[in-house]
Amino acid sequence: MKMTFSFKWLKSKSFWGSFIFSIALWGYTSLNADYQTIVEVPFKVKLPLNRALESPPPASVYVDVKGTGWNLFNLIFFNKSKVCSVDLSKQSISDSVYKLSKFDIQKGIQYLKNVNPVNILTDAISLTTGLIDDYYVFVVPKVVIIPRSGFTVVGRVKVFPEQVKIRGNRKIIEQINHWDTEQHWFEKVNKPINARVTLIDTLPGVVDVFPKTVTVSVDIQQIGEIIIPDIPITITNGSLPEGHQIKPWIMTITVQGGVNEISKLSKTDIYASIDFERIINDSTGILKPIIKLPPNITLLKTEPQYLYHIINQR
Repeated sequence: MKMTFSFKWLKSKSFWGSFIFSIALWGYTSLNADYQTIVEVPFKVKLPLNRALESPPPASVYVDVKGTGWNLFNLIFFNKSKVCSVDLSKQSISDSVYKLSKFDIQKGIQYLKNVNPVNILTDAISLTTGLIDDYYVFVVPKVVIIPRSGFTVVGRVKVFPEQVKIRGNRKIIEQINHWDTEQHWFEKVNKPINARVTLIDTLPGVVDVFPKTVTVSVDIQQIGEIIIPDIPITITNGSLPEGHQIKPWIMTITVQGGVNEISKLSKTDIYASIDFERIINDSTGILKPIIKLPPNITLLKTEPQYLYHIINQR
């Protein structure tokens, strides 16, 4: 005799309704029971105005707490105000190391909301402090700029303000000579950049920086080229020795830069020279002049590339 099984009950709304209700009832009953667990609580300390930390304190402390499942669930996943805050602002601290006892830590526990702290699992915390001071350092912009094809960066990245104030333990801030911004990428740029960037926070709780953000700006221009003829050659640190000749005495150069910079360029802005010592010490008969250009202008080529140095033999 062949037996058959029917699973029509799996499609029954009454079955699934009962199943979900039973799970909800079990969860509700379970969460109303008392439990004990360990919770991580953010740690903060407030020092006297004349003291600053030398190294970061613990980010958090661990507390053994007891309460209903509902309250523990809320504490762990939704309570953003829980904190262990120790206020030492009115304490007179003269030694470099200040020790917080377990009792000090326990007093700082706040906003646990409807749960009972049973035990503090952190026995003690040692805070290394020193005299506080202010110091000014230059900002280093950590930006990468990739212009769009046919465009170029003109000049350096400018920062405003150029210097920021850092405040912290004198022993620490005296070793800091600059402060970096966060890394920023600007890609396919075809116009000037003027953007707010945030300063990095590498020493939280130890060194504060003011302001927290700076403005970075850089000029972006379309690339242009220009050919400038008849640039004269100048002898520096002396004059052309008797019996020596330089040919030719003028040259043509091709330069590149932003179109705004190129449009302002004139022949008087370009300086081609050969040092007197190079002439008298030359044994090849070929000299390459030094070309000095305004900032943000790039030399592409010279015509001719080299100059001939001729010594007349008597």
